Amino acid sequence: MVVLCRFLLVFFLSTHGLVQAFIPHTYHRSLPLLKLQSKTSDVTDWDKLQPKIERKAKEKQQQKDDPEWKFFDTARIHVTGGDGGNGCVAFRREKGVAMGGPSGGRGGDGGNIILVCDSGLNTLAPSRNRVHIRAQNGMNGTGKSRNGCAGVDERIFVPPGTIVREMLTQKVAGELKEHGQELLVARGGRGGRGNAAFKTARRTAPKLSERGEPGAARWLSLELKLVADVGFLGKPNAGKSTLLAASTSAKPKIANYPFTTIVPNLGVCDIGEEGAGLVLCDIPGLIEGASSGVGMGSTFLRHVQRCKVLLHLVDGTSDDPIRDFVTINEELKSYDEFLAQKPQVVVLNKIDVSEVKERKEELLEKLREAAGHSRVVAISGATRDNVQELMARLKKFCDAQPVVDLPEPRQIDFTKAALESDSDDFEIVSDPAYPGQWRVKGEYIEQIAKMTHWDYPEAVERFGRQLVALGIAAELQRRGAVDGDLVMVDKYDFDFAPGLTNPYIPVELLEKDAMYEEKQQGGILIEQPMEWRPFRSGGYLDDDIEELLSFNEDGDWDILDEAEAMEEFSYEEDDDIWQA
Repeated sequence: MVVLCRFLLVFFLSTHGLVQAFIPHTYHRSLPLLKLQSKTSDVTDWDKLQPKIERKAKEKQQQKDDPEWKFFDTARIHVTGGDGGNGCVAFRREKGVAMGGPSGGRGGDGGNIILVCDSGLNTLAPSRNRVHIRAQNGMNGTGKSRNGCAGVDERIFVPPGTIVREMLTQKVAGELKEHGQELLVARGGRGGRGNAAFKTARRTAPKLSERGEPGAARWLSLELKLVADVGFLGKPNAGKSTLLAASTSAKPKIANYPFTTIVPNLGVCDIGEEGAGLVLCDIPGLIEGASSGVGMGSTFLRHVQRCKVLLHLVDGTSDDPIRDFVTINEELKSYDEFLAQKPQVVVLNKIDVSEVKERKEELLEKLREAAGHSRVVAISGATRDNVQELMARLKKFCDAQPVVDLPEPRQIDFTKAALESDSDDFEIVSDPAYPGQWRVKGEYIEQIAKMTHWDYPEAVERFGRQLVALGIAAELQRRGAVDGDLVMVDKYDFDFAPGLTNPYIPVELLEKDAMYEEKQQGGILIEQPMEWRPFRSGGYLDDDIEELLSFNEDGDWDILDEAEAMEEFSYEEDDDIWQA
């Protein structure tokens, strides 16, 4: 009875949410209803932690979206054009059509890799996120003379000012400057021909086709040089970012310590006239030795190589502003002579400081003397004094400058396919340590070997004729190759057979060629008349040389000797004579 009363009391207290102090310790462990308070405390703790978790996630997302973490001016990508489709070996078989002939279609061409300039981009971050890029392959040809579909081209969007180089040779393939400009960097392979393409008047039913040409594959190096009208130069903490924020809507990081700017920043200054915007580029500060890799400026100096005018900011609060100006110009000359010759506008910044304001005229005069021109202005980026006047004068000065680009670099053509290269450009390599082995190198012959369909004997014979036509067989013989030597072309190996007769050349032409070669060597070849025989080789005239007589005791044929065959045959007494 006592136990029942206690249970009812516990149930009453728990349903009314009263304190657990009235519950004995033994029942506190055994009854599940008493755990409601602990669950409530857990929910309360989670509500307290939720704002902290959301705040940390928001900070992480802001750090991820920070443009300093998203800016990339170099990238390395591997591009591969699509392979061409294989040709088809097929013959027309249709009711009422006798000997329809070959009807194998050719394969479709592979897709190309094309770089496209997009003015909405200003970083190579998308290219760094997708390193390996491959275009679509072409479809194989089919019967009834149906050609395969071509592969779809793959387009990669890059910002204006992107320079494309081949990574192996560092040769410049081109530069994308204008919106919508395209550059082919990997060409798709050509589709292989079907047996219908090999039909001739003599070979009316060829049984060979070509494999699709493999697409071009290469590593590329992308380098971004921002396209702007005016590029900012100066020592660290000279006020370049402050001037950019005062003249444009850009919001670069501004702080009172050196190297606040660690990535280039772009901004557009609206002068007020329609279409009269001025594009400004701010790069990290330069220090002495920047041309040799000291500091961060040398990494981003290439972004001002496309600018028409350089804006040189001089910190008026520096210990020696004139020395800073001369040091930056010397670093420019050491880095690039072409960049050092660009026109400059010198700006004395921080005239809002009393010490600088007192020495303004003196500093301006010394800067004019050091620069060698009168394009020297005093401003204050913090208070925006003379900033609008400076931008207006910069706009007029930039419009008066001619469009001068960098000297033309070396070029490499990615649009040329391997089959379009010179067929006579090949090399034969041999190693004395491995006699009897020959390696044939050359873009054209290697591509021919890749497109040869080795499963068809006629295709193999065609490849042999191509070796003869290109002069490779003659060069191998001249180098000392003999019958049975190993010849390697790309990944394909075969035996060298210089005396192999081409089955498609008539015997009469081969005999005439032999007579011509004999005359060229000074000898006389007398053509002997051939006796008539049903076969040129083989048959009973070659096989039945010995006459068979009868079976012997061992069950084998007895062969009649020539001496016995010459003796006169005589009948014996027990011989049976057959009569008609």
